[in-house]
Amino acid sequence: MFQDCQYNDLGYIISFPEGFDEGKKYPLVILLHGAGTRGRDIELLKRNPCTTRIQAHQYKGFVFAAPICHAHDWNEIMQTVISWVSELRDRPYIDTDRIYLTGVSMGGYGTWELAMLRPEWFAAIMPICGGGIPAFTRAIVNVPVRTFHGLLDDVVDPIESLEMVKALNRFGGHAELILYPDLKHSCWLTVYSTEEHYDWLLGHTRYCEKKEEVLSGENYG
Repeated sequence: MFQDCQYNDLGYIISFPEGFDEGKKYPLVILLHGAGTRGRDIELLKRNPCTTRIQAHQYKGFVFAAPICHAHDWNEIMQTVISWVSELRDRPYIDTDRIYLTGVSMGGYGTWELAMLRPEWFAAIMPICGGGIPAFTRAIVNVPVRTFHGLLDDVVDPIESLEMVKALNRFGGHAELILYPDLKHSCWLTVYSTEEHYDWLLGHTRYCEKKEEVLSGENYG
């Protein structure tokens, strides 16, 4: 069961695993949806097939939260999203060493961006059918990444994911790209239906040695 919530002008939904106890610590999985769910219809977000698939795996014991983008894209409201995630991190039942980020298409771009802006927050990320600025991946060399793309994608070119992964690994990062030869843009339906990807995500703990670092232009020359 999702709870409808509001953080300033950002609507979001949150759900809790069975037997949830506020006195305990839980991993947190955050989803950034794609362009088709933009707006303010929270019911549309609840029915999103990515949302329903992730919620179906909450037997693994994580809190699940997803905001709804009321702007053109996540970049336009990224500062609000950052403030919202910060508020979630402060909740006593969230294990701040086990916060995970994933997103699809527009949300795949948002996942890369948010992780590169706040690399010290995330234990691992799974961007799907997204991309970003390869040079900025230097910021997330300590964040494990598993990204996905359908080779038949005619909306976002798979080269977008490939270039991000290649750049990150050149910087010494830990990124894996899974390509689906027979799938198009909506390969996320397969990703979020596959239990092994949740096990991979939840199997990571935040790298803390340089947790004070954030993305800064001076890192890129």
